Amino acid sequence: MVLAAGVVLAGCSGPASAPRGSVNSCFQFGVAAIRRQVTVTVLPPACQGLSQLDVNAALDRALQAAAAGAGGKARQRQLLGRDSPYLSHLIRRVSAPAQPAAAAPVARPTSRAALGWAALVAWLVTVGLGVSMLARWITRSGRSGAQPGRGRGPVLNFTHLGLALTGLLAWISYLATGITGVAWAGCGLLLAAASLGMSLIFLAGQSGDDARPRGHRPTFVVAAHITAACTTILLAVLAAIGAG
Repeated sequence: MVLAAGVVLAGCSGPASAPRGSVNSCFQFGVAAIRRQVTVTVLPPACQGLSQLDVNAALDRALQAAAAGAGGKARQRQLLGRDSPYLSHLIRRVSAPAQPAAAAPVARPTSRAALGWAALVAWLVTVGLGVSMLARWITRSGRSGAQPGRGRGPVLNFTHLGLALTGLLAWISYLATGITGVAWAGCGLLLAAASLGMSLIFLAGQSGDDARPRGHRPTFVVAAHITAACTTILLAVLAAIGAG
């Protein structure tokens, strides 16, 4: 209890915190100083704790209020001017705040366009490899005397090519118009063509299409075609997501 009483007494006897001024109190002080014709050279307690901008605003209001009640134009010009003999020591020039730097242009549209054009290039490479494989298959089937596409059937091969070309046209339309729905339509056709292409590859070994008299399967071309197709799907989907 003795220690608690000592702490309370020490707190009560301690120095009081300095009062913080306000814009209104600073304004009232300025009006009173002008009316009493007192020259102020030190920042008064009524204005302490304020920024220089707030001090200028409060004292400008005080000058205008005092000038409105002062008689004579010369008296009004003296009070409204910055060379007022009463408050000129407290009003100071404040530098304008620095303008924020202009925001850097967003790179998203550029990246989206780059992905779209990269997908188009990969798509063209994929179609080119697919057409070369189809032409090689037709040529070898004709030389062997067999009907083209006897095992897999020409319908599946040309359907695969048709889906890829239709999706390519849809993707070109998307690049020309920028419509998100057209981009997703191209992606859907691309996935359908890729699914049918994988089915053709797995069914090739189970049909009579591999019974060629000479030569071997173009393994490198097939691998390049699959790689290009996977790259096209990835780029096209990313571009479509960015478009949305």
